[in-house]
Amino acid sequence: MVDRSTLPLTLSSLAAVLALALALSGILAPALYQPMTPDRLMPGTLSQDIVSLAVALSLLVLSRRLAPQSPPRAWLVWLGLLGYTAYAFGLYAFETVVNPLYLGYIGAFALSVWAMLIFFARADLAILRPARPPRRLTAALFVLLSALFLLLWLSILIPAMMTRTAPEGATIFVFDLALVLPALTATAVLLWRGLHWGDILALPLLMKAATVGLSVLIGTLVAPAWGQPVAAADVATYAALTFLPAALLWPWWRALAP
Repeated sequence: MVDRSTLPLTLSSLAAVLALALALSGILAPALYQPMTPDRLMPGTLSQDIVSLAVALSLLVLSRRLAPQSPPRAWLVWLGLLGYTAYAFGLYAFETVVNPLYLGYIGAFALSVWAMLIFFARADLAILRPARPPRRLTAALFVLLSALFLLLWLSILIPAMMTRTAPEGATIFVFDLALVLPALTATAVLLWRGLHWGDILALPLLMKAATVGLSVLIGTLVAPAWGQPVAAADVATYAALTFLPAALLWPWWRALAP
């Protein structure tokens, strides 16, 4: 799917090793995030590190096994893992979680972004020809996710704008409103119309949605460790946000078979 250059895989391997060390450090020493991170956000921080650890291990293994002639679907899984890594550590970097690991957050974000950019510059995307993928079902899910998070984030941002009070974790609003939600919406349109770029972006975006949903779900479940209650409605909502995208991964994987 790509030329003979191994640069994207080299960069992703470095990103995976760095992400692995950062996530493990955060899990073993949560005090690293104090005092920059309020207690209210600590469950989400821990859960993100747990998911980041699993993603980093998967990315490292895949980066070492991939080759230019590997099947396109394997490259798209690699792309989805990189997308999560860029998103997760970009949040820490832009939120200026300045601790002894801060340069690592910037490094993991930068390596992931550059690996993706070089991949798209060198990949032969025309060879991707999925067989009967669930395009319209995926498009409907992406529209639902975009609308849900747009309403949720605006319900937080508009009151904050009126009172001129910066919300906690403001970077997530920038990432989602400027990048993630437009990507989901555009991909939904492409999928609905049966266009090629929709097929390319569907699997990585489903992986991003499922992994971030899992992170939020775990954060909700571990909240009592910080004296916060667990609401059954929240658990059900975040479980749906995790398992609905995850349920479509297997149909896409089969459709992308060589």
